[in-house]
Amino acid sequence: MPDTIDPNDFLPRYYQLANILRERIANGEFAARQPIPSERQLEERYAVSRITVRQAIDLLVRQGFLYREHGRGTFVSPQKLQKGISELTSFTEDMKQRGLEPGQRILQMGPVRPPEKVRQRLELPEDCGEVLYIERLRLGDGVPMGLQTSYYVLPEGGTITREELEACGSVYRILQEKFHLIPTEADETLEVTVATPQEAALLQIPAGSPLLLSERTTYSQDRRVIEFVKILYRGDRYRYYARLTR
Repeated sequence: MPDTIDPNDFLPRYYQLANILRERIANGEFAARQPIPSERQLEERYAVSRITVRQAIDLLVRQGFLYREHGRGTFVSPQKLQKGISELTSFTEDMKQRGLEPGQRILQMGPVRPPEKVRQRLELPEDCGEVLYIERLRLGDGVPMGLQTSYYVLPEGGTITREELEACGSVYRILQEKFHLIPTEADETLEVTVATPQEAALLQIPAGSPLLLSERTTYSQDRRVIEFVKILYRGDRYRYYARLTR
């Protein structure tokens, strides 16, 4: 990619500059959590106006490549966590695979009557009883990564306590070790949404920031539904990938 701005290019100058800076981030020239050059330095280096520089930086902030700290400057965002679309893993496993320490903050937990949509996704009859509800803030190295809302169908009389979950950290591990239920298949949908003020406060991002919404129905080894989970991932920290063949 060229390292200069082409005034004859059909792309706006701010977009060309954003592409250059994004490439330098990808190449490791600007390290994660380190400041980028000042607006004046970028203005002089690429012979563009201050407005052009600010538009390029604003675009990269919106895309999650940069972040601002009031009174300190603009910094390179940590690399986005990548998850394969075909992988059925727990959040805890995801974090460990990426060298991050998984964590959680349990916001709510207990038996509830599932909402109609959830009841249908869990393939339960209309007169079903209660299921286990867990709402958690998921962390990676102490940083909020996602907001997870889960419903679990446990064997009759089975329970998972807050103490068990806090000690273990992974519901999937508890399901397997305590109830011999192994999550083996899942149907998952992905879409983009934006953070409400409440969600933004928990995730420590501005309200209206992009989020990746994942909804998953998980099946055990005997093809019975054991989980319906909704996860709101921070758009600046998470991305999915898929390998396609023809």
